[in-house]
Amino acid sequence: MPSNRISLCMIVKDEEESLAQCLESVQGAVDEIIVVDTGSSDRSNDIARQYGARIVPYVWCDDFAAARNAGLEQATGEWILFLDADEALDAAAREQLRSWTAASTCDGLFLNIHNYTGTGQQGATVNPVLRLFRNAPEHRFEGRIHEQIAGAICRKNPDAAFHVTDMVIHHYGYQTAVVERKDKVNRNLKLLEQAVKEEPEQSFHHYNLGVEYLRVGEAERALQTFRVAKAGIDPLVTSYAHLLFKYEVRCLQHLNRWQEALDHIEEALVLFPDYTDLLHNRGVCQEALGHTEQAEHSLREAIQLGPPPPVYHTEEGMGTYQTWYALGRLLEGRADLEGAVDAYVEAVRAKSSLLPPLYRIFRIMRVSGQQSVIPALIAHRFALSSEEAAHKIIGVLEQSRCYDAALEMLPGVAAQPSKEMRERLSFAESLLHIEQGRWNKARLKLDTVRRKKGDYALQAASWLERVSWLEGRETAASDPLTMWLNHCVQSGPEPSAGQEKAVLHTTASTNANAKVNGRPGDAEAKTEAKTEAAAYEGWQALALLMEGCIHSGRWAELLGLVQICQRFLAADVRSSEEHHHGQALNRASEYAQEPFAGAFNTAAGAGWLAKSLVGAADYHLQELAGEPNGERHRCWPVIQQLRLELPGPDGFEI
Repeated sequence: MPSNRISLCMIVKDEEESLAQCLESVQGAVDEIIVVDTGSSDRSNDIARQYGARIVPYVWCDDFAAARNAGLEQATGEWILFLDADEALDAAAREQLRSWTAASTCDGLFLNIHNYTGTGQQGATVNPVLRLFRNAPEHRFEGRIHEQIAGAICRKNPDAAFHVTDMVIHHYGYQTAVVERKDKVNRNLKLLEQAVKEEPEQSFHHYNLGVEYLRVGEAERALQTFRVAKAGIDPLVTSYAHLLFKYEVRCLQHLNRWQEALDHIEEALVLFPDYTDLLHNRGVCQEALGHTEQAEHSLREAIQLGPPPPVYHTEEGMGTYQTWYALGRLLEGRADLEGAVDAYVEAVRAKSSLLPPLYRIFRIMRVSGQQSVIPALIAHRFALSSEEAAHKIIGVLEQSRCYDAALEMLPGVAAQPSKEMRERLSFAESLLHIEQGRWNKARLKLDTVRRKKGDYALQAASWLERVSWLEGRETAASDPLTMWLNHCVQSGPEPSAGQEKAVLHTTASTNANAKVNGRPGDAEAKTEAKTEAAAYEGWQALALLMEGCIHSGRWAELLGLVQICQRFLAADVRSSEEHHHGQALNRASEYAQEPFAGAFNTAAGAGWLAKSLVGAADYHLQELAGEPNGERHRCWPVIQQLRLELPGPDGFEI
């Protein structure tokens, strides 16, 4: 057998969407590709052949190990690497793979799988897995599902040696869209339940079945299944024992059985004292039980320990950004704002793309009256290495309603701004003035942008109409959103006193019965495509106007806008079929088409309306926080708790 040759072995069925990415990731790292096809009806085989793969047709028999072994029978390399089509070898691992196999005297090498779940933006779980092993006739997979190779290797050589490398495989197969499209959960449940019937004494089957139950939210059923698995293992020698303990704790947390979860963590820490995930979760349980000082100690202990050793399955951020973030939330709840900000800063420093801590930092500093020091904090604690990073920070400042800080940072975004960049910055500044309720400054900026007739001119003209409408000035009535607002005022129900003051003062001359088409023309659409990051349309625009009303004290106008939005959102305008398709197919009342961009996206409308109401609440909380020290001290715990409970950008689900 040729020395140090590497064979990639795969199982494939209808994987045309992901297969090319997988095969591209191993180019130059492997010597042959064996693809066992279990009945593809798409272009999977053609794609595989383009990368030089040998196709092995195979009749699927609900047995992953059997399919894997069919590929091993064809492999000629000294080493076997096995991947799934929804995985990709990390670029660094591609360069290192052959060096590892050339130098290693081990029987098998572990690589770290980074599993991306949800939308793929929430981080990853990290799990060391045996994916590279020496080719031998005795080395064959076992297990109908979640097939294993280690047992066969150890039977051939009881003194077999393995090594955990730092090479990484990216796994995208459990992102929500993929799981739903392939019905992976039901497939796994079916095969695992069958495996449990065939081999009830195999704890590994019970463990994997519990994972699937937990994945679909059946925490109680998962808990009982994990306990069956746990009863059948020796935790000192079973490789997945630490995971059994952690998943059992996770089930108890889902069931709000916090003390029981804490007891199990203490038991597990005796066996796995260096498992950071347990310390992190101990802090979470202690906080849930109201033991905040103990919780802080546990979280700081997890941070001091750092990420767990590579033999453990972990979640990205344990001992680093997730733990810092949890500590920040804990300290914020105890009104230790300085400590909370420090913790959130460390979370961002550990993962620069992380947004939730930035929202928390900026919101804390705004509500506690420290917005003026935000630019200095950013300069001293963060490294803004690019214009893109600066824009991201300014965007978060804006969404956190730190408009003065955002305006202060705008001039420094580009060292030598081009004409287009200057126009873009001017337009962004005008929107920030609108959100602050500085209508005159906004109008001056918008008029300048409009007169330059550049990429932002049409949007500037639309915003001039919206601001003029809010202030009761005459408008040109060419902006779809402004036309819709006029229509709502003129054809809506009998207004309250607040509404009348807010919106009936408009003098725009529009046809109250007009059918308004919110779709922009081709030229405007092209402009919007170029300036998407700076554009505000539809519900976002309404929220921005409401925000300006809050900051300028136009409470009657705010009430009028809120009532218009509520009326539209509450209208019974969709049939069950429309809800099913997510489209307004049979709009029956005033509008056959959207009256303004995004109008029929009622989820977005409700979201932006809620954010505006949160802005009003935050405004009053800020006023309370500015009371004399004695009054502030008395009110602060209540204010802090309210602020923590308000909806807004938070958590790792965004």
